[in-house]
Amino acid sequence: MTDPLPIDASDWTADEIDAGVAVPGQSKGLSGLADFARDRLVAMVEDARDSLVGQVRGLKSLADLLTDNLPEAAAPVSKLVGEASGTIDAIADALAEKSVEELVEDGRELVRAQPAAAVGLAIAVGFLAGRMLKAARD
Repeated sequence: MTDPLPIDASDWTADEIDAGVAVPGQSKGLSGLADFARDRLVAMVEDARDSLVGQVRGLKSLADLLTDNLPEAAAPVSKLVGEASGTIDAIADALAEKSVEELVEDGRELVRAQPAAAVGLAIAVGFLAGRMLKAARD
């Protein structure tokens, strides 16, 4: 049976392995395990962020395509979609440039500044996540 976690045990000592306290990246028991879990969580959030940036950029491409194919009579709509496209692009750039720690701090500031909006957003995200999980199961 293979190890479920792809880890490097090269820095573990034989005593740590025998005692059952060997943890990736550190040899200090629970604190090392917490650091390992944090690093894995940060990596997963970075992957999710990168995926979200790709999806937002796809939304921008869709908005640009819509703007390019609207008839002359729809100039006001075309202008609105163009402005939205610029905003979408700015959001994608901001997400791509920020580290996970910066995104977490931005989230904390949002919650402090607008707690009602944060609760509403959390409910919406939870609802969407539930729908996506249900769709994936079906």
